[in-house]
Amino acid sequence: MKQIKLRIGVGILVGIDMISKYIFYNLKYLNETALIRPVLNKGISRSLPVPMIIIIAISILGIGTFVWLYTSKELKRGISTILIAGTVGNLIDRFIYWGVRDFINIGLFNFPIFNLADIMLSIWIIIRIARVMLEKKK
Repeated sequence: MKQIKLRIGVGILVGIDMISKYIFYNLKYLNETALIRPVLNKGISRSLPVPMIIIIAISILGIGTFVWLYTSKELKRGISTILIAGTVGNLIDRFIYWGVRDFINIGLFNFPIFNLADIMLSIWIIIRIARVMLEKKK
């Protein structure tokens, strides 16, 4: 039952990510506004060039590790769902487009353009750091 909830949660979040990428990247809805700027990111963070096979291998290894940690109860259910969904959302783009469809543009301090999957991964990192800090206080 736990794995079914994980799959449903990941499916819903990946679906939301894919729909948002389709709307803002392919349909060019609100294209080139202050906050929307569709870009195909062929590298990793801030478009750093890395061979695609390495990016895909790391992503698949990461997803496998996350699922293993989840099933061994090393990761909490809620946060592992957003971590896996964010990774899968960007990995799907890499398989189909050989890059990640980014479209959210904050425009402050030369901040990189990103997407909802990136937000999910960032939320996981913030929650994980907060939990580690809270555990150290105890």
